[in-house]
Amino acid sequence: MPSCTIDGIKVEFRDGDNLVEAAKRAGISVPVFCYHPGLSVVAQCRMCAVDVEKMPKIQTACSTKAVEGMVVSTKTDRVKQARESVMEFLLVNHPLDCPICDKSGECDLQDHSYDHGSAYQRSTEERRTYVDLDMGPVIKKNMNRCIHCTRCIRFGDEVANIREMVAIHRGNNVDITTVDGKALETDYAGNYADICPTGSLTLKDFRFNKRVWYLKKTPTVCEGCSRGCNMEIHEERNQIYRCLPRENMEINRYWLCDEGRFNYKYIHHPDRVLSPQVQEGNSWAKKDWFETMASWKSGFRSKDAVFLVGTDLTQEELQLILHFAKSEMGGVPVFHFGTPNLPAANGDGDSDGLLKRKSKTSNLHGAEKLGIAPFQTLPAGKTQVVVFRGGRAELPRLDRSLKVTGFGVFLQEEIGQFSAVFPGASFAEKTGTVVNFQGKEQTLVRAILPVGESKLLSEALMLWKNQSLASGAA
Repeated sequence: MPSCTIDGIKVEFRDGDNLVEAAKRAGISVPVFCYHPGLSVVAQCRMCAVDVEKMPKIQTACSTKAVEGMVVSTKTDRVKQARESVMEFLLVNHPLDCPICDKSGECDLQDHSYDHGSAYQRSTEERRTYVDLDMGPVIKKNMNRCIHCTRCIRFGDEVANIREMVAIHRGNNVDITTVDGKALETDYAGNYADICPTGSLTLKDFRFNKRVWYLKKTPTVCEGCSRGCNMEIHEERNQIYRCLPRENMEINRYWLCDEGRFNYKYIHHPDRVLSPQVQEGNSWAKKDWFETMASWKSGFRSKDAVFLVGTDLTQEELQLILHFAKSEMGGVPVFHFGTPNLPAANGDGDSDGLLKRKSKTSNLHGAEKLGIAPFQTLPAGKTQVVVFRGGRAELPRLDRSLKVTGFGVFLQEEIGQFSAVFPGASFAEKTGTVVNFQGKEQTLVRAILPVGESKLLSEALMLWKNQSLASGAA
């Protein structure tokens, strides 16, 4: 590989790398505002200035390609002075509202001001002000904090493929807004907040809810579709506050759709079933696991049963159900369900030309890899159905004469025809493997403990098998 020297360190780089990316390889951080590796290079913030040997003027690292034998310095006096001047210029109109800003703690402007700015401000002019703008259901804009990096405009044009963000007016009066002030239309609006280097574009869902330094970050996989985008779950005290994309150049690059970003909300939904329930007459009776299991098992007959498994379950859960159906239930048939009108993996495909897939569950391809057939109709003579579900798979329509039992994540409104429900763990409450449409195996990582009385599927099946022993011991 070709190499260059940055701050006295020899760095190997790939052909086409700019100096920002080359410096990263050596562990050297070059400050940037307008530059983002997933967007076009405009070199307009001037924050990434560096000195290059044999070049009389300082250069912008984002727009300068690394060349074999190049000698670069990021710490000369004129580089430091240039960065200090840029920071002073950017802060001329910036409000002093870090204590109430949602970006505080992960703000590039805040960090670079500390590392490269001056403690003194020469400007005495009144700062410009704007009224906060509601940009639809996802984003709230505070133009007072904007530094005109145009990342949002370029994201819309180049990634989301919708020209909805524009810069109007010029100079000190520049305003970043939507065309004609309309609400954002893209299904990827949350990425505007992700790439904004300041607190100008913020998630309405997260706004004023939690300070970022309190949040624990867990790397995991989105369950929103068969792509399996990489993301982080941010939680505190067993409460999820947001999900953010995690870079994976082979799957989702730097992005995450809004459907996957906000999918977690059902986990803390007030109507989620969080304790075992059995239907008695026309009402639901909440009992403990042992009582509910004993009451339900007295009427269960494996010879009359069928197992329906959601393709939102992990490989480990599906394998466990297959083993349980064969070894403990005498060969109960098992079928999978998940996305209406998409029974099999061969019907899966691209949905929007960016990230979304037709399959709205994360493990359809994994279920078929295990040889589980799609559910179409019940085998003749079967009158009892046991539904296993992770929370995302859409329940199939079943004849109301059937006796249906649920293990997993359900909302109260979904269990009208069930005879019993045993609460299970969602994707954020367990660890396991899912297989995306590319055949890549990825790992869901538990971010929070199961809510309420929810149990992992392995615990539920263990109780099912040994309930009489557990009751005797109790």
